[in-house]
Amino acid sequence: MLVEIVTTGSELLLGEIVNENSRYLSQELNTLGYSVVYHTTVGDNPDRMEQVLRTALARADMVITTGGLGPTQGDMTKLIGAKVMGLPMEYHPEISAAIRQWVHEHHPERDMTANQERQAMIPAGAAFFSNEAGTAPGVAMQHGGKMLVHLPGPPREMRWMYEQRLKPYLLRTFGSQGYIKSVYVKIYDMGEAFIEEKLMDLVQHQSNPTLAMYARPGFVEVRITARAATEAAAAVLLLPLEKELRQRLHRTAVAYDQETMADVLGRELLKRGYTISAAESCTGGLVGSLITDVPGASAYFRGSAGTYCDEMKQHILGVATETLRTYSAVSPQTAGEMAQGSRRLYRADIAVSTTGLAGPDGGTAEQPVGLVYTGIDGPWGTIVRKDIYPGDRTEIKRRAAARALYYVVQYLLENTK
Repeated sequence: MLVEIVTTGSELLLGEIVNENSRYLSQELNTLGYSVVYHTTVGDNPDRMEQVLRTALARADMVITTGGLGPTQGDMTKLIGAKVMGLPMEYHPEISAAIRQWVHEHHPERDMTANQERQAMIPAGAAFFSNEAGTAPGVAMQHGGKMLVHLPGPPREMRWMYEQRLKPYLLRTFGSQGYIKSVYVKIYDMGEAFIEEKLMDLVQHQSNPTLAMYARPGFVEVRITARAATEAAAAVLLLPLEKELRQRLHRTAVAYDQETMADVLGRELLKRGYTISAAESCTGGLVGSLITDVPGASAYFRGSAGTYCDEMKQHILGVATETLRTYSAVSPQTAGEMAQGSRRLYRADIAVSTTGLAGPDGGTAEQPVGLVYTGIDGPWGTIVRKDIYPGDRTEIKRRAAARALYYVVQYLLENTK
């Protein structure tokens, strides 16, 4: 079954909010075997919205919209959808009662407004989905062999309604469409071109499963995807290719599927009973933030010193004045002493440091914007890595923080079993 996702709202076109709904729905629908073939975004304009919906229904079997189901005049998706499907609107008192109850529970000092009452109008003959995460009900209508589904726009409401209402409805109505399963392999120290060289024969002979590569901030993701009648059958198809990837990319690929590098680092530290600390300059606390994104990080993370200026590098971490004077703050010598100082300060088994130029100003021919030194100090000595990262200030910081965690993992793997 071919699906088009239509996200509505001028705020999306203006760039005021990020379109999370299309990504979420695509991922979820693909696991159920539905083929999402188009994404479209349209603003709050009735003529353009009607044109978009008619086009989508002409080229897809099912169209799912998000947004425009609220109580205001700008919320027009349901009305336009009914017009396109040739259905009149009908009032449902049970929806009105549910909205009134929701308002009473969440805003006991208020009464339901007249525009909230309008949300009880539903296209004739349509299935509707109650919304326990908000007031706007969802709608699913079929006509002429096509299905049009309306879901709320707020991501929290949309996800709740998909999981609790639309997903069961689709399974009841259409049964299984098969299963699409993917495995993700994340590579932090090799570019797409080099990875492709290692995997070229697999790329050239792919069918089912398929293999693709994507550049992400700080790493390259290799995705293998299989389609089968069931999840178990898809997993069987994936197994040989996944095994081959793990062998070819041994110790280059250390993160899989939904794992982050912080997840991998935490797992490797816990396995060995080690603790870690950080000293950060150019990353401004991002290394510590990534580490503590993992639940239970207090079992191995001691803390991070944000030493952004030279004075604090000296005062807190003990970086030598002579080192800063001779080599500057952005140098392998300073990175090494920062890591050593953090390890002493927090009494950690391993420490990692970052110092560099995130830009946009301050770069020179010898020290360009994007230059970052990452220091690691631990039982097997001190090492320093040099990288020059592309991107703006925010991207350089993100890349440097993620790569710092990767370097610690490699330090552990190279020196322990």
